[in-house]
Amino acid sequence: MEQTFYIKANSVAFTGHRSVPESKKDNLKKKLRGKIRLLYAMGIRNYYCGMAIGFDMLAAEVILSLRSELPYLKLIAVVPFKEQSVRWNYQEQARYKRLLSQCDDAITLSQVYYNGCLLRRNDYMLAHSCGLIAFFDGKPKGGTFYTYRKAKSLGMDIINLF
Repeated sequence: MEQTFYIKANSVAFTGHRSVPESKKDNLKKKLRGKIRLLYAMGIRNYYCGMAIGFDMLAAEVILSLRSELPYLKLIAVVPFKEQSVRWNYQEQARYKRLLSQCDDAITLSQVYYNGCLLRRNDYMLAHSCGLIAFFDGKPKGGTFYTYRKAKSLGMDIINLF
């Protein structure tokens, strides 16, 4: 896919934990659908997704499920390195490939893994967004904390669905 450039003021990024408790998934999807509908009404059309296991792929599925209702919704995958899913189990790899094939755009930042590439992916998404939708438990560790803290320091609007 050739990269298209999206207007930052009409774009939001996702960040969240790799583990979403099964008991919270339905409610989380419902809240996410509501927030996306609200943001859509405010002109937010583009959603950057890091395509990681957990909240990222759940958010991608919600975006795709809303396409018929919200026709100008765009899902942009930001893949940190080409073989991101290679160590995942078969089911998660299949889910990843299915979601990636349905994205409006896919941006691969590196051909190979390197230390820090996941954080660079998060930086890229923040640099191209005006806000953040998070699933963040408030604990000061990991990539979700890094991204949440950076968005806050940049004065971005943040919606935390945790």
